[in-house]
Amino acid sequence: MTIFLILGAAAGFYMLWLLFRLASLALPVCVATGTGFALLRHEFGYPAAILAAFGAGIATLLIGQLLVAFTRSPLLRLAIALLFAVPAAFAGYQAAHSLGSLATNSSSVLAILGSIAAFATSASAWQSVMGGSDHNNANSADGRSLSSNPHPGGAIISD
Repeated sequence: MTIFLILGAAAGFYMLWLLFRLASLALPVCVATGTGFALLRHEFGYPAAILAAFGAGIATLLIGQLLVAFTRSPLLRLAIALLFAVPAAFAGYQAAHSLGSLATNSSSVLAILGSIAAFATSASAWQSVMGGSDHNNANSADGRSLSSNPHPGGAIISD
């Protein structure tokens, strides 16, 4: 019986993690579902609609990441990242508020819980779009410039 409680708790936490990971990808998921339903409305088959929706969602995320990576203007990079972070914050707030309402009726607790989730999911969306594209820091982790390392591929083997 105890093992079922442990497995149930693990499954519950995994479902919560999936829910908030999906919320952090709110813009690509919205584009994907919109594309899929639009294709179904125009009498395309289910396989075509699912594949096109999957491709549209991935393309949205990749285009956002590429735009952030190759755009030099900090203001434009901020606008692109906010385009992904704001829907994620809304989706995270709604998810936490809905799940929290199963446990309590206190509106202040629900607002605090939703705000924390909104911040966390928007930060996750920000990281998924901005991840690894820091053009301002050209230094490696130990503070040396990458261009000053004469052997960037690895260490020299001495005899």
